[in-house]
Parts: sequence; structure tokens; C-alpha cells
Amino acid sequence: WRIAPGEPIVLPPVEQMDPALMAPLPALATFDPAPRTDIDFAAVASEGIRYSVKVEGMEPTGLESSFRRLSALHRGQNRPATAAQIASRANSDKLLMERLLFSEGWYGATVAVQSDFEKEGEAAIRLIVVPGERYSWREIVLDLIPDNRPDLAQGFGLQVGDPIRAIEVEEAEGALLFKLNSSGYPFAEIGVRDVVLDADKPTGTYLLTGDIGPQGVFGDIKLTGYRPFDEAHARVIARFRPGQPYDARLVDDFRRALIATQQFGGVTVTPVDSGVRDEQGRAVTEMQVQGNRGPQRLLTGQIGYATEEGFRLEGSWRHRNLIEPEGMLTTRAVLGTEEQRATAELSFSNFRQRDRTLDFSADLANLDPAAYSAQQFTLGVGIGRASTPIWQKRWTWNAAFDLGVSRERGKGLTFIYDPDTQRRDFLFASLPVWVGYDRSNDLLDPTSGYRLRVDMNPEVSREGGNVETYGRMFLEGSAYQGVAKSTVLAGRARVGAIVGADLLKIAPTRRLYAGGGGSVRGYDYQSVGSLGVNGLPVGGRGLFESSVEVRHRFGDFGVVGFVDAGSVNKDIGPSFSDVRFGAGVGARYFTSFGPIRIDVARAVNRSKLDPPFALYISIGQSF
Repeated sequence: WRIAPGEPIVLPPVEQMDPALMAPLPALATFDPAPRTDIDFAAVASEGIRYSVKVEGMEPTGLESSFRRLSALHRGQNRPATAAQIASRANSDKLLMERLLFSEGWYGATVAVQSDFEKEGEAAIRLIVVPGERYSWREIVLDLIPDNRPDLAQGFGLQVGDPIRAIEVEEAEGALLFKLNSSGYPFAEIGVRDVVLDADKPTGTYLLTGDIGPQGVFGDIKLTGYRPFDEAHARVIARFRPGQPYDARLVDDFRRALIATQQFGGVTVTPVDSGVRDEQGRAVTEMQVQGNRGPQRLLTGQIGYATEEGFRLEGSWRHRNLIEPEGMLTTRAVLGTEEQRATAELSFSNFRQRDRTLDFSADLANLDPAAYSAQQFTLGVGIGRASTPIWQKRWTWNAAFDLGVSRERGKGLTFIYDPDTQRRDFLFASLPVWVGYDRSNDLLDPTSGYRLRVDMNPEVSREGGNVETYGRMFLEGSAYQGVAKSTVLAGRARVGAIVGADLLKIAPTRRLYAGGGGSVRGYDYQSVGSLGVNGLPVGGRGLFESSVEVRHRFGDFGVVGFVDAGSVNKDIGPSFSDVRFGAGVGARYFTSFGPIRIDVARAVNRSKLDPPFALYISIGQSF
């Protein structure tokens, strides 16, 4: 029954009410404070006994494992207990079992508890279950769905004939509300549910009330509370526009994107009826953003040692909103055995378009890896569009301009006297551009699909009076395929080439190298490819790398077996005549932000310069 707004509530006469409702409450003096139990513990010693627990009759329900996980009797059966403790646990478990049965539709079930004392100090507790017939839905009525929108009820999680399960009721109602909000009804409300069980057969009726409210369209965005930027920049971040039909999925995406700016400590996005209606009578819905200030500065540091790179100490300082909107300044310093570096980067996120970034950078470095030593200073500016965990994009790209000076020398001797090993000064300018195409199903842990990427880097280099113009080009692809339950076969291939200049006229830092954690695992960094007469890398103009992994996951953990291959050629283009192989195994721990990776690898056709094995620790899959 229903009452219209403003209509008086009229109760039936007292004589027509249920007599049980009008009966007086029992006197408090008659209340028995002793715990109720179906077990006679008169013979139980007061100092406690050990007991065993047996459950009978639960097999048809499939709930015994759930019961054992929550049972008070099972948790304490390995320790002596007093009669009162066992009685309390038995009563608690009886109620628990009844609740579990009722939640899964066994409303006619009965539960009894019995005890047997085989000898003094020991007892056997039996919980006997008679499930009866399982109740199912006879009728599903969604009273809140209007007759002219039957499509809103399609796919509702409860169906006639299905067992009555409490968890499915809650899930279905949550999914229905989300569907209404995603179908243009921002102010839909789920009302009271009514479940009526039939008396003559194991069936029931489900009735859901509520009000879906008016249809809505997106209106303007209003920022309240902390304002790290204005409404104009918020509209850049949002994927909806005024007048577009309301969709809760776009609202949730907007909220997550605001959090991803790292400007807020917390933020909520609430739809508010502005009171304005469009030409079709839909409510213009204002999006009200309420946020509080998050930490604007971040100081980080790390220290480590690696067999490939030696000692390394790194620190960084970041201001997340130095220049509004979203102008983040990051400074970084590195002090290590093979690298000393100071960098500064000013990055503008969501630059005039969602997920587009404009970067300005300055880098001063002293590098001393296996192949060369170099001191260089570089200035760069770049703009690009990249994938994020919130929105993995099919197409990504980046274009930049770099200008730098470098003093460097190669370490690998191609012959006894090699001018490449003398200090040389270079001035270079480059236009690196890359384009990526992603059809994988996950950014950090793909299990199906593929990825492609093309890099083009035209470059002009000047050494003294000599000017060299050349291009560095790379093509990379990876693919992922499930081959069994929880098992994925993954493969990667990368080829590269430098065209337009002889090898020794190219600065050592601009040549191609292979080997190490991101290349051919098991080998030292830069150690795959051409080596000089002194056993140190020379670099090349052709590159080939490939990897094959078998990844198996069980719960939050996983194991990986892999084989890597690679070569570096002095001539243009990849060579397959001197391919080096590495193999190994790895472990994965899967977190909410991606898998933590630990790999152990060994060079297959190793030289005496290569390590016996190499260890790699990182976040995300290797490719």
C-alpha cells in the first residue's frame, strides 16, 4: 500500500490489529540469564576438556567449507575448554549455520547439536543439518522501472527459477543502480526491497521499489574547497561536455583523473540538479567537485648496488604544482660508480588536452659505462600522448627536440691505435619521434593482444669542422597469448639501424648496444655485440633483440621461464650471425599497481667477461 504526499495516515482500529502486537511484554523477573544450549554438559569436568567437531548433512548445500572457516568450535577444538565455553561456541555455530543456509536459500533447514562423551576429558560435538528444499524465485518485480523503459530492466541479476541468494540480491541491486546512473539517470534511488516466501512451496517473490528520477545531461563543473586549477582546466580533464547525456562511468573516470593529477589529498564528484531543464525536459546536472589539498612537495631517495652498474645513490625533489595548472618541477641527482647526473624537468600534464604532456628538461651527466666515458649537457622540449592506468590508449606518440654538447671517448679498441678512444667534442641536435599502437588488454600485465612501436630519430652531429647527418630507427613489437589456464606465452622482437654515417664518425653515446636487464638478460650492460681487441664494447649500427617468456600465475604469485637473444652489428641493420642467448627463471608478486618482478638469468654462450648469473628486480613485466 502507498500514501500520497500530504495524505493523512489512518491506522486500523485496535480490535483489527494482530493480538500478538498488542500483548503485554513478559515480566523481566521471568527472564532466564543462563545460556541456551541443546547440549547436556553435566558430566563435563570443570577444568575443561578437548573436543572434536563433526558436521553432518551439509554436502548438498556446498557450504561446509564456508562454515569451517568461520566456526568458533573449529577455531578452538585443539585447546581444552570449559562447559560454558563449548556451550557458547555450539550456540554461536548453530546460529552461524542457520544464517549461512538462509543466505543461500535453504529457508526450511533445521540444525541440531549433539554431544557424545567417549571417555573422561574428551567429547565429540556433532552438528546435524537437514537442509530441506532450496527456495527459488517465482516472480521478480522491479516497481521502480517505468513501463516505457523496459530496457533498463534487461540483464537484471535475479531471474525466475534461480536460487534465492542474499549476495546475488545485493549485487543485482548495486548493478541496477549503476546501470541507471550510466543510462542517463543521475538521481536514481533504490528503495525498499520486499521478499515474500510462499507458505505452500519453496518459492518466493521479489519486489524492489524506488525512484529513477528525471533523465539528466551534463552541465558545468564547479570546484569547491581546494582549487589547484580553475574550471577551464577541469573541463580539459573531463571526458564529457555540457549537454551530453549523463553517464556515471564518465563521472568515475573524471574523479580518478583528478586523483591522478596528484593535486588532491581526496576528492569527490557529486551530481547536483541545477533546476534547469533542456528542450527535452532533461535535468541539467552540475558536477560539483569537492577536494582537499594534497601534499605538494615530495622528497625521495634510494641507494643500491648492482653487479652491472656498481654503487648508486639517487635523490629527487618534486613540486607538483609549481606553475598552475599542473606545472610539476622535478629535480634529480645521481651519484654512482658509472653515473653522476643532475637533471631538472618542468612537465605540464593535461596540456590543453587530456593525457597530453608538455616537457622541458635540462640534463648534466658524467657517464662511465663499459663502452664509453662521456660528459654531456642536454636541453630538450617534447610533447606527447601516453597511456595511463586509468585510460589505456590504442595510439600513443611523442615528438621532441634535443640540443646538446658532449665530450666523450670510446673504450673499445678496434685496432692498436684507435682515434675513437681519444677525447672528442660533439655538438648535436635531434628530433626524436615515436608512435605506438597498443591492442593488449593491460598496461602492466598483458595476457592477450599485441603492441607495436616505431622510433625515428634524425640527428645532426658536429665534431670540429665535420658535420654528420644520420638517422636512428627502431621497430619493436610484442604479443601475448593465453595457452592454458593462468598461463601466458609472451614474445618480443626489436630491430634497429643507424643510416647515413660510418660507425666511427658517430659519437659512442649515439651508437647501438645490447645486453642487460632491458635487453638480453644474463649479460653485462652493453656487452652483447662487437668487442674491441681489449674486450670492451665498440657499439654498432645494427641491432637485434628478442625474448620469449612463459608466464604462469597462481593467486597473487607467479613464475616465469624465459629465453632472450640479441646481437649488435657494425654494419647497417640487424645481424643474425653472432646471436647471443640468455636464459633464466623469475618470480612475480601481483599487487594492485602491477606485478613486482624478480628475474635470475645466465648467459648461455657466455665469455669469461660475462657474470655467472645476473639478478633483476623491477615493477611490471619485462615487456
